[in-house]
Amino acid sequence: MIIEKPIWYIKISCPHCEQGFPAFYCCPDCNFLTVICLETDDMFINPFNLGEGFTNICPICKKVSKDDFTLADSDKILKAGFTKELYD
Repeated sequence: MIIEKPIWYIKISCPHCEQGFPAFYCCPDCNFLTVICLETDDMFINPFNLGEGFTNICPICKKVSKDDFTLADSDKILKAGFTKELYD
């Protein structure tokens, strides 16, 4: 049996594509939490303000590509300041 890690989504529709809800990901080096639109593969600079735009590398450590980000777990999401009302 294979148990896959759950994907947590922010409950705000993607302002770029307006089709889906961005999923939470984190940097494997510095644990920076952000969201990535699974429709367009765009990584947002600031998960609290999606209007700030996109980036292809971690805006904190500046060395990890978005392709290397991993799915965030609920503990990291809550620790970053999101409440269960804002993600699902």
